Amino acid sequence: MLGGVGSTAVNSTILNLAMHHLAWKYPAAYALSAGSTAVIFFLWSYFVNFRTSLVWKNCIGRYLACFLLALLFNYIIGVTGLKHYGSSNLMRILVIGVVQSFTGGVKFLLYHFWVFPYAERPAPKDSPALAS
Repeated sequence: MLGGVGSTAVNSTILNLAMHHLAWKYPAAYALSAGSTAVIFFLWSYFVNFRTSLVWKNCIGRYLACFLLALLFNYIIGVTGLKHYGSSNLMRILVIGVVQSFTGGVKFLLYHFWVFPYAERPAPKDSPALAS
């Protein structure tokens, strides 16, 4: 939940800055905000969540495919939602929150079943390594 709130806050802040200070339209402003948010949380995952190189060696291709797919879904659904419902700042935050929640759910399922399907299993108790 904290990641979703943080992601929505970062995404909304960058979107509002791009729209109001740079005078960008929704597609460009949302591309900047979604891309920036994705990079920030990718770095978070790299340096905080997955601090072992084993995960990256075994799963980097699937992780990047999932990352880009979720970013594409985020962009397409986000821009469509913002064009239809983004008339006020509150509605923009709600649209971004719904989009982030949806793509977060998709990423969770993909991570769980496809990207990182291998769990470290403890050695059996009668293992020869433990007998010595």
